[in-house]
Amino acid sequence: MTVPPPEHKAADAQLRAPNPPLDGFSPEEFRCRRRALREALPEGLIVMRGAAEDEFAFAGAGPFRQRSDFFYLTGVSTPGAVLTLLPEELPATAGLRDIAPETREILFLPDRSAATEAWTGPKLGPAKETESATGISRAISAGQLKTALIGWLRRCPVIYTAMPFGERARLSRDYAFVEEILSVAPVAQFRDISYMLSTLRLVKTEAELERIRLAVTITVDGQRAAQAAIAQGSGGFEHEVEAAIYATFRSRGAHMAFPPIVGSGANSTVLHYEQNSAKMHWGDLVVVDIGARLGAYCGDLTRTYPVGGEFSQRQRDVYNAVLAAHTQTVRSFRPGEETLKSLDVRCKELLKASPLRARDSSGKDQTLEKFMPHRVSHFLGLDVHDVGDPDPPLVPGCVITIEPGVYVPSEAIGVRLEDDYLVTESGLERIGPTLEKNADVVQAAMKATPPG
Repeated sequence: MTVPPPEHKAADAQLRAPNPPLDGFSPEEFRCRRRALREALPEGLIVMRGAAEDEFAFAGAGPFRQRSDFFYLTGVSTPGAVLTLLPEELPATAGLRDIAPETREILFLPDRSAATEAWTGPKLGPAKETESATGISRAISAGQLKTALIGWLRRCPVIYTAMPFGERARLSRDYAFVEEILSVAPVAQFRDISYMLSTLRLVKTEAELERIRLAVTITVDGQRAAQAAIAQGSGGFEHEVEAAIYATFRSRGAHMAFPPIVGSGANSTVLHYEQNSAKMHWGDLVVVDIGARLGAYCGDLTRTYPVGGEFSQRQRDVYNAVLAAHTQTVRSFRPGEETLKSLDVRCKELLKASPLRARDSSGKDQTLEKFMPHRVSHFLGLDVHDVGDPDPPLVPGCVITIEPGVYVPSEAIGVRLEDDYLVTESGLERIGPTLEKNADVVQAAMKATPPG
C-alpha cells in the first residue's frame, strides 16, 4: 500500500466528477429531515460535524463511512464536511456576506485538490454542482466556517451539536470540535442534539424501509451461503464460511455491517465471537450472526446450523425452545404498549417456562433464561444497533430485531435465532424473504445442498 508523502503533489492530476451523493435517495428525502429538525429546535443554530477521513473506516481497513447522523441530514459522504442550519430570525449575512440573508441551509466542504484526489478519489467540493446534487441551499468552503460561526453566534449564542459523553469524552473529535468553536466564540451555549435526532431517525420513511428490505434480502443470501458451507461437514473452517458470506455480499454491492460472527462448537456460546478461525467438527452447532450494509442501511440476521446438517436430540431441544420463544414473542406483540424492555421480559419468561434445564458453571441446574445474558431486541437502520429511546412504547414505522438465544458453555451449545421486523399498527411484520428457522426445514435444506 502506498503512503502519500507530506504535502504530496501529483503531476498531471485533474479534477474529475465525484460520485453522486445521496446514496440513490431523492434530495427531498433529506430536505424534509432537515426541515423537521429545524422545526423541532427553532431557537438555536444547528451545527453538525461530518466524520474525518480516518474516523470511521470499518475495522481500520474498510471504506470510509460517514457519521450516521450527518448522513441522515445530508446524504453526503465527503470527509471533513460540516452542516449548519440557521433559525428563522438569524440572517445568513450575519456570518457570511456573499449569501442571501434568507438562506437557512449551508454545507461547508473542504476545497477540492487535484493532488489530494489523486490519492483519495474525487470528492464533492464547494460548488453550484454540489448544491444542485444535494438540494442544500449553499455549499461553501470549509475555510469560511469559523468566520461564519463568529458572526452567527454574536446574534444567536445557542448552538445545537453532537456533544460527547462518558469517561473518554475529552478525547473525542466532538469535544475537540466544541473546543475549537469556543476558541473563536466563547459566548456559545451548547446543547446536545443527539436525542432529537434519534427521535427523528426512529420512524423510517418508505424510502428507508425499501433500502432496509434490500439489505435484509442480501443478508438472507449471505445466510444461505453460510448454510451451504456448513452443510459440507467436518474439516472446514469458520473463516471459510465467513469468506462465502463476504463474497455473497460484495457480489451484490454490499459491505459487512459489522464484523461477522461465525462461531462453532464452544465458540457458539461466545456472544460476540469474531475470530472465525476454528476448525468445524461434525455435529457442532454454528451460530452465524451477519448483516449486510447496502449503501447506508443495514440488515441483521442470525441462524444456527449443525455442521453436516443434522441436530442431535439435545441440540434440537434447545433449538426448539429458542424458536418457540422467538415465535411467541412476535405473536404476543401488543401494538401501542410494547417496549424493548417488555419484549425482553416476555421472551425470558417464555424461556423460563420451558421444561428444559442446563447446568451453569457451578454444575447447578438452571432454567433456560439464565443462559440468555443479552436483550431480545434492538433498533435497526443506519446503524446495526440504531438509535432510539428504549423506554417509550414502540411506534409504527420503527424497525427492530427479535433475537432470543441460549448459550450453554458446559455443553458447547449456543443457539441464536434473529429476524428483523417492522412495527405496524397491528403488530410486527417480518422484513425480507423467507429464511427457514424450523429445525426440520433447516435440516432438509442442508441435506439438499450439493457437495462443495
